[in-house]
Amino acid sequence: MSEIHAPAGIVVPTFVEIPFASSLNSSSSTTANIASTSSAVNSSKAPSTTITTIATVTAVASAITASAATTTPTVNPATIVATTTTAKVATKTNEKCKVLSLQDFNNKATRPRFLADMRESLMELGTFYIKDHGITAEMTSGAMKSMQDYFALPLEEKKKMLIGNSRHFRGYKLIGEEFTNNQVDHREQLQFGPEQPAIDSFTPTISPDYQGLQGPNQWPASTLACLPTFQPTVLEFMDQLETLSHRLMEAVALSLGQSAHYFRDLFGATPYYRLKAAKYPSVKNTKAATIGCGAHKDTGFLTVLFQDMVGGLQGQIPATGEWMDTRPVPETFIVTMGEAMERLTGGLYQATVHRVLNNTSGQDRYSIPFFFDPALDTCVPNQIENLDRTTCLDFTHAMTREELPKATVDACQAEETFCGLGITTEGNVSLPASVSSSRATADDEDHWSSGAHVFETVHRCHPEVYARWYCREQ
Repeated sequence: MSEIHAPAGIVVPTFVEIPFASSLNSSSSTTANIASTSSAVNSSKAPSTTITTIATVTAVASAITASAATTTPTVNPATIVATTTTAKVATKTNEKCKVLSLQDFNNKATRPRFLADMRESLMELGTFYIKDHGITAEMTSGAMKSMQDYFALPLEEKKKMLIGNSRHFRGYKLIGEEFTNNQVDHREQLQFGPEQPAIDSFTPTISPDYQGLQGPNQWPASTLACLPTFQPTVLEFMDQLETLSHRLMEAVALSLGQSAHYFRDLFGATPYYRLKAAKYPSVKNTKAATIGCGAHKDTGFLTVLFQDMVGGLQGQIPATGEWMDTRPVPETFIVTMGEAMERLTGGLYQATVHRVLNNTSGQDRYSIPFFFDPALDTCVPNQIENLDRTTCLDFTHAMTREELPKATVDACQAEETFCGLGITTEGNVSLPASVSSSRATADDEDHWSSGAHVFETVHRCHPEVYARWYCREQ
């Protein structure tokens, strides 16, 4: 999922505060003292976890500083937060993780129960399964096969899509090139985003960095010759996942007691998303491969994950710190909240800590997460105002966007209270001057920049891209 990573040789812990503090509770006085140097989230209920500790600042800072000259910008050690996992090993599946049906949301009669279950799940775990989601088994199996076929290509062919070739952080990453929670991730990865033209006026060190995220994916001709259905399948899958994500965010808005259009307005006309495919090879020597993916929280708003039936994904129960297997359930997606949602709700909705164990099944494991965030130029409010924090709300009269009176929808859209303008794709023009700042990274007391937040996430995952494309004018 949308994790904080670094390539081999650069130790960057999970939960780097970008661009806002995680404000995680800890009983450690050291944690409290160091964390107080960062700006805390203004929240009546801060997100909680039982596994968060502050990393040894000196060790982490020195590791980052050693590489910063050629790879990443300077990081303030006081804002670095890492996680250490407990020694507990899950021995059973997470029975608390509900399987919800999107048909129940679409049906007026069953919608109140659906929203109540969603609210309970997101307050307690931050995760649920969704079935009857409208994406056909033919589409999901086709997408999975396309990714498996790609990973089966010869290494030299896959290297033609190396992520370092793309200013837009799209492409292939080899095994052993990323760390999570100070451990090497044992997986190959492939990343995509919205298929858009690049912004011709983008100038490194002058334009807002996040403008560089807009652009096309990599599609080497030789790769498409080997895999003729690869490109259309990936693009269609992303289109359908975007539609599903909009619907899920509409349900999330209603579960929070907000209007159905709240997140549609906030996310704007061109939400930014990323699709990642990951291959976790089966291993016999678990000491050689430390972990599939280390414990972390996703950094954005919403993650929709499709996984095969091999298993290995675990989530942590916030109240107890216990690790539980997030078992594969046929014909479902796993839906997870990220730290941005946790912050926006003042900790009411949890951002799930999760990890992937070593794959010792004897067969390779594949997963495809989809990360859904607002338009890159969106200014996100620090917290939803006057949020009802009671456990149970009355959803009897909850209406979806299509059920709202047209005049109500038009009025909300006209107000553009939180509506991101979206990066213009027609004519290859840059953002309006009123939206673009010199670096577009400064936040005020009431809002933060979605684009700056996403960029910080991806550039820490892939500092080789930053070093090549963003450190100087090209």
